[in-house]
Amino acid sequence: MHQETFTHDWLDSDQIARIRRGFSAVASDADCFTAAFYERLFELAPTLRQLFPADLSSQRDKLKHMLAVLVADLDRPGALAPALAKLGDRHRSYGVVRADFMVVGKALIDTLGSHLEEQFSPADRSAWAELYTRITAIMKKGTAQGALHPA
Repeated sequence: MHQETFTHDWLDSDQIARIRRGFSAVASDADCFTAAFYERLFELAPTLRQLFPADLSSQRDKLKHMLAVLVADLDRPGALAPALAKLGDRHRSYGVVRADFMVVGKALIDTLGSHLEEQFSPADRSAWAELYTRITAIMKKGTAQGALHPA
């Protein structure tokens, strides 16, 4: 994928601003946010729990870090692509299948909505959903050129 095409297909400035505002609001209590995210994820898909360690503290730290890096580099999508592709490949090695990306996205959006409440407008929801769609597309491409199971 050429960076020019990738950048052209990226988020607009309003979407980036909405995502940054939302992230800033949840980042102030990131531990609570990430704990709620995993709670919602396992509520939606209990079978995913087996893919994670019993103690989720390290996993929550990884999620906080990845979200912070992602939000910080929203203006530089070309810089994000290699890390996201590698992340996709790592997820494939953990046993993640394509359908899992959908449930993770729902858990993320639901958790943002429950934490931001009235601050999470339909336009904010749409911006986060668009971001998630774009990053998962890159992650899926990074799964060894189609080695991710279709289930």
